[in-house]
Amino acid sequence: MARPHSPLHRPKPPHRFAWRLPAHQRYSRFVRLMKILLPSLAAVLLALVVVWPKLMDDERFRIGFAKLSSSQVESLAMVNARYFGMDSHNRPFTVTAVTATQETRGSDVVVLADPRADFTSNSGASVLVESQRGFYHQKTQMLDLEGEVDLFHENGYEMHTSRATVDLKRSTVQGNAPVEGQGPAGTLAGAGFEIRDQGREVVVTGSSRMILKGASSK
Repeated sequence: MARPHSPLHRPKPPHRFAWRLPAHQRYSRFVRLMKILLPSLAAVLLALVVVWPKLMDDERFRIGFAKLSSSQVESLAMVNARYFGMDSHNRPFTVTAVTATQETRGSDVVVLADPRADFTSNSGASVLVESQRGFYHQKTQMLDLEGEVDLFHENGYEMHTSRATVDLKRSTVQGNAPVEGQGPAGTLAGAGFEIRDQGREVVVTGSSRMILKGASSK
């Protein structure tokens, strides 16, 4: 007669072998699973974005899209803009601005806030021109300035006007608005000005006057 097994001496279960898929098959199964889960997750998130504003009535927390004007979306803009180029004599010039915004989509005109142009004239003198606002024409390398336009010439000339045009390709400046300034010889004022003769001359145009330094009252 067989004796019953005591609780302390139970027979051991037969040994079982774990069966696992090869590594490449496990990876293929993972890829197939992700192809199903990721699109489903994307659909859930998209539905949440659409439904969430309707569920949230509290004005303190609301999801929405930024309201941008068409001009802001279609135009390119840059902060602390810098443009480097070469004139017709392969001399470098620099145009900087606080902001630079494309005038219209596809236009080569860039609207500049607080522009500053630094270049070398044909005579080799450094010229600095700055203003409140500017329009830079990329194809012709012309810079139209308006507002408080200030020009400083290395030879000691200083001009102040409300409008001026800088030809960066030829390294010249001219303006047809009333101008006041000073130079080594004295103070001057006129209806306009030009920097010409390859930068050797600063000429006041139109009705003008000049007070020479050291001249007598006569």
